Amino acid sequence: MNKSFSYLVDGKSFVVEITYKRIKNIHYKFRNGVFQVSCPFYTTQKSIIIGLDKYAEKLIKLENKTPPFTDDYVYIFGFKVPIKNINEINFDNGLKIAFKNKENLEKKLRTLLLETITSRVRFYEKQLGLEPYFVKVRNMTTRYGVNNKYKKTLTFAAMLIHYSYEIIDSIILHELCHEFYYNHSKSFYDVLYRYCPKYDICRKKLRKGIFS
Repeated sequence: MNKSFSYLVDGKSFVVEITYKRIKNIHYKFRNGVFQVSCPFYTTQKSIIIGLDKYAEKLIKLENKTPPFTDDYVYIFGFKVPIKNINEINFDNGLKIAFKNKENLEKKLRTLLLETITSRVRFYEKQLGLEPYFVKVRNMTTRYGVNNKYKKTLTFAAMLIHYSYEIIDSIILHELCHEFYYNHSKSFYDVLYRYCPKYDICRKKLRKGIFS
């Protein structure tokens, strides 16, 4: 059973689409100008509105973040690079990426990210005294990195190509520190902050879509 109603934010009316499911909690999303709410069957409209009053503005801001990749530009390691009417990107270190179209560029950036992250993982493994991990990159929307300690594999989100080296390093260190504590306890963060003092700043930039 689904239904919808209108909800005002700063005088502007938005549609709220409700989907009732066999779940325990209410979940809010904002996509293409519409609030999407998933909630338990017994949830009242009043309860949903209480949540919207709390989260609506934040959800709208998240949806309106600067896109990392358009037909005109792409953010690469925190730098905004124009790509309109060109077919080659030249980096300061002499690296060149020739591409045919946006899809081809995306594929090559994924390869570049894998090479870059693997190199930085090796650097930090030595600092932490760890045995080498197998490193992968794949599309992930809810996580930036995953440590499969039992398969000795680190997997990183392809979206990290858009962020600065400092932010990427914070994710690498987060995952490597799970070698010592496979949880998010105080002891885990004590180790993480020792190697990445700016972790909280980097995490906030990730959530806000600040690439540099």
